[in-house]
Formats: sequence, structure tokens, C-alpha cells
Amino acid sequence: MMSLLLTVLFILFMFLRVPVSMAIALATLPPLIILDRNLVLIPQFMLDGVSGPALLAVPFFILAGHFFNALGLSRRIWEFAITLVGHLKGGLGHVMVVSNMIFAGISGSALADAAGLGVIGIPAMERNGHRRAYATALTLCSSVIGPMIPPSINLVIYGVVAQESIGRLFLAGVVPGFVIGFAMMGAVWWLAATGREVGRVQPRQTLGAMGRSGLVNSPALVVPAIVLAGMGFGVITPTEVGVACVAYAVIVGFLYREATWARVYESLVESTKSTVTIMFIIAVSTVAGWIYTYDGVAQAIADWMLALTDNHIVILLLINVFLLILGCILEPIPVLILATPIFLPVIKKLGIDPVHFGIVVNLNITIGIITPPMGIGLYVMMGIIDIKFEELVKACLPFFVPLIGCLLLFTFVPEISLWLPDLLMGRR
Repeated sequence: MMSLLLTVLFILFMFLRVPVSMAIALATLPPLIILDRNLVLIPQFMLDGVSGPALLAVPFFILAGHFFNALGLSRRIWEFAITLVGHLKGGLGHVMVVSNMIFAGISGSALADAAGLGVIGIPAMERNGHRRAYATALTLCSSVIGPMIPPSINLVIYGVVAQESIGRLFLAGVVPGFVIGFAMMGAVWWLAATGREVGRVQPRQTLGAMGRSGLVNSPALVVPAIVLAGMGFGVITPTEVGVACVAYAVIVGFLYREATWARVYESLVESTKSTVTIMFIIAVSTVAGWIYTYDGVAQAIADWMLALTDNHIVILLLINVFLLILGCILEPIPVLILATPIFLPVIKKLGIDPVHFGIVVNLNITIGIITPPMGIGLYVMMGIIDIKFEELVKACLPFFVPLIGCLLLFTFVPEISLWLPDLLMGRR
């Protein structure tokens, strides 16, 4: 009963446009008062929620992403991608997708990718004949790759909530991340080939030119390789990966002579704001999670679903639909923290690997950032680029096809996610 009260209050606060973190916090108070619980429990639950050692990696990933944007390293990734794929039909659309695939191995955040590459790529795409709405939509939709390829803030949080190996989760996201990238490039090619989106292609570069570009920009390109090698072979922990990325970004920024103390300070300030917001959401969601656990919501939903059907395909479809709907109205991290404990008992009873499920959940909630009416990514891009909400949503529609297609593919072909971690870390 308290869970129902919590949910109703939360929805009410959301309709009143209360920020999601405060909406969760305020919604937890009446149930705790009715249960006659000492309210001192609230800060205790909040501290427990953010005290996990694995969460130490989150602020470092955020800071690394800000450093790469502020110190000019995103531009070098863009320049390298032009030499690789700028000549393909679709022009700079392919460059945007490939840049997101590379940058995904640095920031761990879809919004960081979209903001960092959007400032560089959208004006460049417009200068080459692409429509602003198309360029903005592609930037946002291809940023979905960000939380898939390690390091990933979402996967760190899922690993903490589900008590799963973050290293295994990171490796599980590699192949799906590249599959999404190639699917997005297929959509870019199709739109160009059918004349729906027209833009100038870049001159084809020689292998020598590609090699020189790779050499010049290599310091900005090796971070994903360091992350994969370190995590894959168990050399470094996720937190150490984050620290290494931050230190490397600063060193490379000064090496390229694009780093200034003012930019470093600005990155520290912005990263602190982002970290505080995320950690507060995690903290208050922990309190809400305790109430749901007290009411036995997870077990009740598991029993209901398994009574409805024992077909894992149907249950996975139901979970996907539920998460997609939830993603339309909530930010990814609250969905991740609140929904994961509810559905874990179901997928474990069905024998579904929690690592595979984590990749499915991660893509599901990330698609939510581009889904109206509350997709936060839509509003972030409107803050960067002067564009109307309706135009941006309409331009995003063609890219839902490859994204939903990839979601279904990963849902029902778990080997795509599990192959690499099983290969490097052993089958469980």
C-alpha cells in the first residue's frame, strides 16, 4: 500500500514540474511517516546508497568527459573520423556516428557525447548542406552509443544495484555498442541513398592521409583501448580507469597546448554539479527502493508475471515495453535504480543472465533521452542549437527504427552481449 502511495505522489510531483530528484525525495516522506519510521533513517539510507566503492568511478568518468570537451580533444576525434568515413554516401552523418563511437570510450555519458560533439559537428554538417534538424537529431540519437561502450556511468550504477561485476558489464557493452553504431550508419546511408537527406561528401583520403591523421590525433584516440585492455585483463578497477582517464585528458590537453587553467577550473565546476545531481538521485532513490522492498513489490511483480506466462520471450517484451514507457517520462538513472530491483527476481527465475539483462536495460533507458515528452536529451540539444521541439522530434523518428531493432536483437540474442566477457573473463 505504501508503494502505491509513493508512486502516486511521485507522479503528482512530476506533473507539478518538481525536479525529479526532489520529486522522489518528497514522495518518500508520507509513507515513512505513516509507517511510523524514525526519519533519521532517511539520511542513513541515502548514505548507504552512495557509499559503494564502485560509485567512486562515476565522478571521474564525468570529469574525463568534461575535460575532453573543454580541452579540444573532441575536435581531434571529429577530424580523425572525417578521414575515415567522410567520403561515404551520407557525408558527415557517418562522421558524427563514428565520432560518437570513439567518444563513447571516454565519457560514459550520452549527454556528454551529444553536447561535446554537437557544438563541433552540427555547424560543420550545416556548412556541408545537411539540414539543422537532421544534424541535431543524428547527434542526439547516435549519442545513445555513449553509455554502451565502456566506460559507462549507467553500467556502473546497474552493477552496484544488481551486485554484478562491472568489468563483465563493461565488456558486455562493447559489441552491442559497435552494432548500434553500424546500424546508425546504415540509417544514414539509406536516408542519403533515397534522397531524403542530402549533404556533400568529403574527398576520399589515401591510406597515407588516414595514417597521418591517426598518428597526429592518436593521443586523443587511445583512451578506449586503455579502458578495454585494463578492464578486460583485470589490470585496473573501474575507479582506477576513471582516474587514469582524467589524468590522461589533462596531460594530452597540455600536450596539444589547448589546456588552460581557466578551462580546467570550468570543467571541475561543471563536473561537480553533474556529480552532485547524479549522487543525490541515487541517494533518494535508495530510500524509495527500501519502501518498495518493504512492501514486497519486486516479489509481487515477479509472481504476477510468472503467473501470466513462463515464456521468457513474452516477459522480456513486457519488461521492454514497461521500460520504454517509463523512459518517456523519467530520466535514465531514476528508472535504472527503481526498476532494476523490481525485475531482477523475474529474470533470475527465468535463468536470464543479469549481465545480458543489464545491457538490455541500459539501451532501453538511454533511448528514453530521445523520447518525448520528457526526453532530457531533446531539451539539452535545444539548449545547444536553436531548433524547435517539434522539428527535432520529427527528425529523430527515422533513427528509432535502428535503435529499437538493436534493442530487440540484444534482448533475444544474448550471445551478442555475453560473447566478449565470456571470452576474456571465462563463462559463468
